[in-house]
Amino acid sequence: MNRLLFPLVFIVGLLFSGCSDNDTVFDEPLPVRAYETDAQILSRFVEVDRTTGKFVINPDRRISVPDYIMNHSREELMAVSPVNRNKFLREMEEVNSLLHSISQSGLSAAIIYSTYASDVVVDGNNTGSLRVEKLPAVSAERGDVAHLLVTPEGNEPVKFYGGQSMIMNLSRSNRSMFYFYQLSFGDGSNPDGEIVIVAGVNSPLIYGSYRILNQGGDGTMVMNGRTLVGDGTLSVSIVR
Repeated sequence: MNRLLFPLVFIVGLLFSGCSDNDTVFDEPLPVRAYETDAQILSRFVEVDRTTGKFVINPDRRISVPDYIMNHSREELMAVSPVNRNKFLREMEEVNSLLHSISQSGLSAAIIYSTYASDVVVDGNNTGSLRVEKLPAVSAERGDVAHLLVTPEGNEPVKFYGGQSMIMNLSRSNRSMFYFYQLSFGDGSNPDGEIVIVAGVNSPLIYGSYRILNQGGDGTMVMNGRTLVGDGTLSVSIVR
């Protein structure tokens, strides 16, 4: 009896083990949503921290009127993939690092921040003669005296006769989520005399108009641009 019991128990054990292996269910990893989908959701919550001069994500921001009741936008934010969130934050930090550097250098006349809903102009740290003010609406004036198209491949400087008061129209077109452009205004001896930074997150708000106050007076100016972050273009028109 004992001789038969051991082989029988061994065989039953093998059968049970085989059945257990066949019935084992392995959880499939959930697919990560497309980055572009989650990045667009995250971009709606980007704001400018006036204290630090950096972009931040405000999870309590109300995107639309119904959000004050149900706040579906926050639910969308919470559903963003951690993988995509981290990628978005890394891209935002790249721009924030440049903003910190330009702030510490004291070279910028102004920084134009663009978010999903608004443009914010903050005075730079230099003591030059150029000032930039945000206009309440996009200027419909015609008669450009200068036009510059800034691309990742580069651009040629543009010369024009500047006045004490000019309007600068900007048009942004980017395939990347964040962008950072440096605009330089100067003359033949110092082409980078005044620097204006245009930085932001890709959004439907692609146009903006600004008044440039040039306390240096009338004279020939040189305008140039550089793309430091982003895969797109910045169109700059100067109107007098």
